[in-house]
Amino acid sequence: MDAVWTLLAVVSTVAMLSGAFTRGRDAILRTLGSALVMAGLAFTHADWAVEAGMAILTLSSIQFLYRPYHKVRRELQASLASLVVLLAAAATTHHYPWAVFPVGFMAVLWVITGGPARNRRKEAKSVRREEMRKVSEQAAAAHDSAVDLDRLFNHPRLPGVARERLHIVLRRADALHADLRTRQVSDRLIFEVEQIHEDYAPTAVRSYLALSPATADTAPIEDGKTGAVLLQEQLELLDSALDDIATAAQSAGADGILASHRFLRDKFGPSGDDLRL
Repeated sequence: MDAVWTLLAVVSTVAMLSGAFTRGRDAILRTLGSALVMAGLAFTHADWAVEAGMAILTLSSIQFLYRPYHKVRRELQASLASLVVLLAAAATTHHYPWAVFPVGFMAVLWVITGGPARNRRKEAKSVRREEMRKVSEQAAAAHDSAVDLDRLFNHPRLPGVARERLHIVLRRADALHADLRTRQVSDRLIFEVEQIHEDYAPTAVRSYLALSPATADTAPIEDGKTGAVLLQEQLELLDSALDDIATAAQSAGADGILASHRFLRDKFGPSGDDLRL
């Protein structure tokens, strides 16, 4: 039976070594599982596994302690929790829980040397870096979208009437989007304008350009309408949709000021009693 305990101690030690110093859910599970096994082995002839586990977890806890906390929070918590389990097992089985001293000393040193403030700076820097990355991606996407729109607008196969209507739709969408962004309107309205500019109008043009050049303007597709006619109708629908969005935004603004007026009138306006002599 001792051979079984020894084998289990070796396996748990190897498993802990493979997980205690790395990040990720699997590594955390290996660390916690190994610690529980080692805690159980403390009551067998393979109790040396507890000493090995405390040594490994002491080093891993110190390692994670001096790394950016927002990145290794779960790993540090798992290492410390596993270490507490082994310390409890060591104390119960009359092993000296020595690991508490180096970990405690390094934790105090971390605080004294500005560890918390350093972590906050690193986290703020990481947040700024992520924001810059998102802004860069958005700028790249906007540039790609602008290039695509320019290519579609100047495509030689696009009928002149459709090009003129597309220009009107895109120009109106730009102006309406800028106007809505300066007012307190529903995000849904702003999103719909963005969709018209970035998705619906370009998709309509792409669908037309995907038709065969020989039949796009001559072959009927639906109800006797050619691809060119259907494209024109789609662009007119989008133009009409912009009218509806502008009307909805205007109504929302009017409703807002009316609600404010009624509230203030009811709260501060003269009551019936004030008008009596």
